Amino acid sequence: MNIDQHQPLNLTDQVAADLSAKIAEYKSVKIGIRLLSAKMEVSERTLYRLLGKENKPTYQTLYKLYRTIFKTNNDSLLLELVPSIVREEICKVNPNKEVSTVSYQRNIEAEIYYDKTFAEIYFLAACSPVTNELIQYRYGMSGMITLERMIEMKALKRLNNGQYTVGENQANFSAKTLKRIGLSLIEKYSKPQNAEEFGNNLIAFYAEGLSEEAYDQWLKIDEKDFKEKVELANRDGAKGLKRAFTFAVTDTLQEK
Repeated sequence: MNIDQHQPLNLTDQVAADLSAKIAEYKSVKIGIRLLSAKMEVSERTLYRLLGKENKPTYQTLYKLYRTIFKTNNDSLLLELVPSIVREEICKVNPNKEVSTVSYQRNIEAEIYYDKTFAEIYFLAACSPVTNELIQYRYGMSGMITLERMIEMKALKRLNNGQYTVGENQANFSAKTLKRIGLSLIEKYSKPQNAEEFGNNLIAFYAEGLSEEAYDQWLKIDEKDFKEKVELANRDGAKGLKRAFTFAVTDTLQEK
C-alpha cells in the first residue's frame, strides 16, 4: 500500500486519509470497517470517528492502525514506515523511547498479556536486574522455564555478572494490556497496610458527577502527572533498587 508522506497533513487528516485508503481495498466502507476492526483490535465506533476526523487517536491506537496498514508486528520497523506526523506523535507520547539497540515486538506484548509470570519477570527485570535465585524463589521451576523462554525470545538477556535484564526485544502496550497488567500488579503488590502511614505508598479513589469541561480537565491533569512521573524516573540520579510501579485510570461509570 502506497501512502503519500509528502503532503503536509495534520495528524487527524493523515490518519483519516490512510484509513480511507485502506478501507478502499474492501467492497464497501461497512465491510471494511467491520473487518479492519477485528484485525486492528480497534472498535468500529472509533474507526468511524477517525474516518470522520472527529477524534484524535492515542499512540496505542496509532500502532494498531498502522501495524495492519503496513502488515508488520515490528513496532521499531513500523516507525520507519509511517508518515512523519504519525511518527512524531508516537515518539512524543509513548513512554518507551526508540533506541537503536531495542526492537519493539508485538509477540512480546502478547506473552505479557497472556502469561502473568512472564509479565512479572519482565517488569522486575526492567526495574533492575534479576537473579536466578529471585526467580526460583518467587515462581519456582515454572519460573525458570519461563526465564529460558524469555531468553530465547530475547525479551531478557544475561549480564556478565549472571543477572538478567530486559533484552533487545521489548514491548509497547495497548490500553487492553495496560489494564490487565495494572489490575494484576495491584491485586498482588498493593499493600493497604502500608497506607496507614504517609510515605510508603498511595491508594486513592474518588468519584463525582462532572460536567464535560471538568471531566476533560481531569484527563489533562492525569496525563500531565503521568508524564511528570516518567520524566522524573529518567532523570540523572533517579534510578535505584526500589522496584516501584504506578497505574492510572480515569473513566466514566458507564460500561460503554
